[in-house]
Amino acid sequence: MGKKFMSPTAASPAKPRGKLTKSLAKPRLTSTARLEARIPADLYAEMEAAAALRGLTMTAYVTAIMGHDARRTIEQSSIIKLSRDDQTAFANALVDPPAPNAKLLAAKRRHTTLIR
Repeated sequence: MGKKFMSPTAASPAKPRGKLTKSLAKPRLTSTARLEARIPADLYAEMEAAAALRGLTMTAYVTAIMGHDARRTIEQSSIIKLSRDDQTAFANALVDPPAPNAKLLAAKRRHTTLIR
């Protein structure tokens, strides 16, 4: 008889069971977690072909591609992109900052009284 499928909400979250390996290149967690996904058969066939071309198992291929995309997505979310005009305005404000207004001066006075 086949395995019963448990929805992710019904199962308890996977907890890493392992230890960090000591590596100068890149520390890696030695534990694993399971991921199941239903994908179109034609996409699966394309992924198998791509994995074979790279000489990887399907697991290694999916792990590499997903890891690369996850890191890229996280990196892109932390980058602030400014238009050329905004870059110029920002640089000018750093080089020649405007004089502090009344609210900033009041905040400085409050800060000075609280933090001595």
